[in-house]
This record gives sequence, C-alpha cells and structure tokens, in this order.
Amino acid sequence: MKKLFLRYVAVTLFFIGCLFGTALKAQTFKGGIVAGANFTQIDGDAIAGYTKVGINAGVASEIVLGKRWSLALELLYSQKGSASSYSLTSYGGVPFQIRMHYADIPVLVRYHDVIGGLTFGGGASVGRLLGYKYVEDGLDLTESFDMTDKFNDWDLQLIGDISYMFTPVWGINFRIAYSALSIRTDCANSLLRNCAQVNNVLSLRTVFMFSALNQKNVAGND
Repeated sequence: MKKLFLRYVAVTLFFIGCLFGTALKAQTFKGGIVAGANFTQIDGDAIAGYTKVGINAGVASEIVLGKRWSLALELLYSQKGSASSYSLTSYGGVPFQIRMHYADIPVLVRYHDVIGGLTFGGGASVGRLLGYKYVEDGLDLTESFDMTDKFNDWDLQLIGDISYMFTPVWGINFRIAYSALSIRTDCANSLLRNCAQVNNVLSLRTVFMFSALNQKNVAGND
C-alpha cells in the first residue's frame, strides 16, 4: 500500500509542477493542505446511513484563472467503506465493517462569489484502491472475502463542494462525492435488483492555503 501511495504522490507532484508552469502564465498559483473526515457508505450493500468514518487529508493546489474562476487539483489519502452494528440477513446477521483506503486525485473547477470567501466547485476524482479490510463480528475475513467479492482497483467519482475562507489562509470545505462507476458487483448478497455497489462520501475538511505566487510579484522582483 505504501509503494502505491508513493507512486501516486510522484504522479500528482508532476501534475502540480505542470500546473505551476501554467500558473506563471496565468495570475496566481496557490498551494496548501487539507485535513478532515469522511462520512461514508456503500450504496448497494443494503446498509443505510453514513456510518463509516475515516480520514480525508492531503495536499491541494489552485490556479486562479480570472476574477471568479479557478482550477483546483488535490492529492488525498481517503478512507471509505461501510459499517453495520445491527443484524442484516444478507451478511449472515452479524455486525461488519468494510475499511477501504484510497489515493484520490480530484480535479475541480471553482467559482468564487462576488462578495468573497464563498466558493462553489464541481469536478471529478480518480481513485486508486490501496487496500481494504473486511471485518465481520470482530474477525478479519479479508482473505476469504477477496476470493469471491473483490473490489475494483479504480474508482471514478463525481464531486460537488462548497468552501468558505474565513481568511486568505484558512477556511472550511464540505464535499459530496459519488461513484460514477461500480466499485463492486454483489448479486448474491444484494437485496436489490441492481447489485452494483458504489462509494457515497460526505467530507468535512479544514483548508490551509500557505502560499500564493502572483505573476506581477515575480515580475516585480526581476
């Protein structure tokens, strides 16, 4: 899992470098970090509610394209999954947890309101599954689960989010992400006709944008 994550770090840093080069021709490049929590469920597993809580954290970059628009790219470590603490017939009537670890690369277009501080964004995210665990009634059954119910290695999610920056440096972000493609097919245990399963994620995060590079400032230092 560590090797896969490091590969994604390298790829994303490359893309951030490309964005940085583009930013020099635009107006402003910003970089920072985000950290917060995911509240997740897997639609299609017959469990309702965002009962699985996990980490959502990583690095963020943003290019200001004009007065109201910007392009954002992030590299995130994101924990997703599902959890149940009550009886469910399709899973043998025992509590279970699915703990999933992703490296996500979201790309968003953002609109900044006229007054300032409030931002609306939309886009998509490509995620690579780094690993997962299936725990049933306190027992790790990942190995047997993987033989018949394996998850797909990739996840493509559509994203909508809203942010509010209290200062130019610090703000909060709320995000909704939903898989555009199935992450797993479970027709044997599904209580529904559609046995495709997808990630359904709500995220609440703190945003810190530490740096900003303005073309005019660079030119002024020459």
